[in-house]
Amino acid sequence: MGPQWCNFHNDDGHKTKDCVALKMERLLLETDEISFTTKEQDKVLSLHHDALVISITIANYLVKRIMVDNGSCTNIVFLTAYNNLGLEEDALIRKVTPLVGVRGEVNQTTGEVTLPVYAEGINMSTKFIIVNCKSSYNMILGLPWIHHMGAVPSKLHHMVKFQNL
Repeated sequence: MGPQWCNFHNDDGHKTKDCVALKMERLLLETDEISFTTKEQDKVLSLHHDALVISITIANYLVKRIMVDNGSCTNIVFLTAYNNLGLEEDALIRKVTPLVGVRGEVNQTTGEVTLPVYAEGINMSTKFIIVNCKSSYNMILGLPWIHHMGAVPSKLHHMVKFQNL
């Protein structure tokens, strides 16, 4: 080990304190930045104004047509989807609450339930309200799930990325 030894490279040529590669490595490790690339956007077949819809494992079932909505202040499971999952009625907490939609319409909730939602290697208990109305979606994952999971949805790229929790 000479005077120009780098512990990062285990080689002569520069000092560890001057090692550019080590400094870059530290910067990358310290950053919690999440980014979306144009290559990821290229995977979207055409320009769209569609909602962000994903499939995810909930209560050990792969559930399709789940809208990720950062404008929703709650997580919603529609009653038909709840029944189709074959979940026990006794897991449902009967609680009627008014739910006001975007257009001002009011629906009464049927109750609430806590279900395990599995994404990115994390199984998180998530509270949903149950609504008995028609929908194109089975569920809506709103701000409570997005924030708790550290999820970053991108409608433009039609994907969700997650922070390392």
